[in-house]
Amino acid sequence: MKRSVGLALGLGTLFLVFVSWKYWAGYDVTGDRMLTTLVIGIALAAIYAMYATGLVVVYTTTGIFNFAQGAVGAFGAFFYWELHVNRGWPTLVSILVVVGVVAPLIGVVLDVVIMRKLQGAPLVIQLMVTVGLMLFFLGVTANIWKPTEARSITAFYHPDGFDLGPIVVTWHRLITVIIAIAVAFGLRILLYKTRLGVGMRAVVDNRGLAALNGARPGLISATAWAIGCGLAALAGILIAPGQEFNPENLNIIIIIAFAAAAFGQLKSLPLTLVGCLVLGVTRAYNQQFLQFGSDFPKSNDAIAPILLFIVVLALPQARLEVGRVVRNVRRVERHTHWWEAIIGMIVLFAIVYLWSDGWGQVTQNRWTLAMYTAIIVLSLVPLTGWAGQVNFAPLAFAGFGAFLFQKLAGDGSNALWLFVVAVLCAPLGALVALPASRLKGLYLGLASMAFAHGMAVLFFPHPDVFEESSGKEAFADLRLFGHVFDQRREYLLFLVIVFGLILIGLVKLRTSRFGRRWVALNDSPAASATIGINVRETTILVYAISAAIAGFGGALMAISRGTVNELDYDVILGLPYVLLAAVGGIAYPIAALFAGVSTVLFFFIQDKWEYAIFAALPVVGPGLMAIGMVANQRGAVYEMGRGFAGILPWRSDAREEVSRENAMKREPEIGDLGLTREFTNDAVILLDRQLGIIEDVAVPGGYGRWRPSSSRSTVVDLETRPGLRNGSSNGQGGNDTSLEEVGHGAP
Repeated sequence: MKRSVGLALGLGTLFLVFVSWKYWAGYDVTGDRMLTTLVIGIALAAIYAMYATGLVVVYTTTGIFNFAQGAVGAFGAFFYWELHVNRGWPTLVSILVVVGVVAPLIGVVLDVVIMRKLQGAPLVIQLMVTVGLMLFFLGVTANIWKPTEARSITAFYHPDGFDLGPIVVTWHRLITVIIAIAVAFGLRILLYKTRLGVGMRAVVDNRGLAALNGARPGLISATAWAIGCGLAALAGILIAPGQEFNPENLNIIIIIAFAAAAFGQLKSLPLTLVGCLVLGVTRAYNQQFLQFGSDFPKSNDAIAPILLFIVVLALPQARLEVGRVVRNVRRVERHTHWWEAIIGMIVLFAIVYLWSDGWGQVTQNRWTLAMYTAIIVLSLVPLTGWAGQVNFAPLAFAGFGAFLFQKLAGDGSNALWLFVVAVLCAPLGALVALPASRLKGLYLGLASMAFAHGMAVLFFPHPDVFEESSGKEAFADLRLFGHVFDQRREYLLFLVIVFGLILIGLVKLRTSRFGRRWVALNDSPAASATIGINVRETTILVYAISAAIAGFGGALMAISRGTVNELDYDVILGLPYVLLAAVGGIAYPIAALFAGVSTVLFFFIQDKWEYAIFAALPVVGPGLMAIGMVANQRGAVYEMGRGFAGILPWRSDAREEVSRENAMKREPEIGDLGLTREFTNDAVILLDRQLGIIEDVAVPGGYGRWRPSSSRSTVVDLETRPGLRNGSSNGQGGNDTSLEEVGHGAP
């Protein structure tokens, strides 16, 4: 760990020196300016520490990385505003209610209802459940406290403070630092000096073994989630006075906490605090000494993703993992044949062609949105669904594809440039995969999020990227072989064809040598390397293909919209793509269509908001998705496919499987006697034995007057059942044993 931290600090220092040389503002380095930088940096670090330590406590105790930490903090800040500002409660009472009661209660409920059921689930499901919760809390916060109404929280004892040389230190900043120090020491004592803390550290290593040694995993995980949510709410309250008071701004701070937690490798609280200090001081240094001008207007927001990327690059090479036990997997997995995919896409095209004839402009626009969303989501199928490489950056690759198409196609928008865009996006995916191939699991997901956030705050806002952000349209109508798709319905049908071709290609690719390699890499990297698969080359290849598909879809999205800007590719906007893919079943290409159709259903719900049941769905929808993923980790299309397969003429295997399952369900039932089995004496006596009432009832005429059939298994089963034999051995054995001899005579 020390070597990794040292390498990260070294790389970060070199990068900072280069940036300082390139963008120095020309200010003199004086003691007063350095002191100002240090004070501001420490105050920022104290706030970041609240979020980051909460993340580390939850992760080291439960093994689940909570993407909803920032959203819970935003909810806590708004709840504090409601009590303190809107209702006039005293400051201390409001803080105690929010931080000591409401937020911990949220954590306990999340643990009991959802998080305990995620133990052993695939990593992408664990992460996407917390992403769903993040969107749920943001939606609830925005729904209760409407963003259209201006709100603010004043700092503690605002604006009072004291002079510290060239800077006035407000009491709010000082209180924040004191609270952060107290939290750090309190957590250290809790984790290392108390029995509960030792149990918290032991549970994540081996939950069962810790329970055998007296730990209570349920209580421990609930405590961890209560502490994590309480710290998130406290951080939201402390940071709110210095931010634009809306849920999105309070939530995006979590990216900084990710970087600080990764600095401590998600398990070391002291190193996490060091990471917070580095981030805080670096941001203050940027404000005091550097000047990036209009080229990089969001440079201050880029510090966290850059540090996060540097940290994950400095991590040691991930060890190859052996196979793992996967729950809820069928014994025999059947894959869709390429000709089945062709039939399905022909049916889809026919439905859209016939149905769209009477659509209005609004409906056509919505289904166009559904189709280019489905194409972008398709990029996640080989990368995340098959190869198991967690990727939060599909929208970043899509934005890069839109940028390339705008530069290459110009005003013509020739469709042939789409293939050039796909080819040029592939190297970007391979470039991201070079460092990512060293990582695994959560670190890989954090690296992809750092890349996506870096693109959102550095690349896309650059004035030379999307020059036409307003005014005239930046993208003309698509042209292909002289035909102009100037009608919305024509473009929609073109997208359906493109989606179908990509899906058919992926279905065919799944059964190819490369597809089998990707799945093997997901199941067991160690076994893959053992049989000669080059893990790094395989990872780079699947990243390149994924980036090519996403870039292709991004160009189609830009053509459909006509004009784009940097706000279209925010890192938070990319998370619903991954969430919908996981809900649908990210291992199945048809899940991309599920994701696209879900966007249309969202607009349908918006149209029906006047009905109470529909008004609540946009808010609680992501939370319901999170719960649904816990219950069905294979995805929605898996269950829908099982139900639909039986009606296909060539799927006799599906019908036989359903029949076997129904037979297994009926076997222990009593009611099928007389429906599928005859009323024979053998059946009746076996049923009475099964019910345990053979001593209380008798067949008509009495058991003593009836001999069972010649089935030896029936007699042996009756003879060996405890309590049925009353010393009946009279020298007659085998099939001649009567029922009187096994303990029951005529009544």
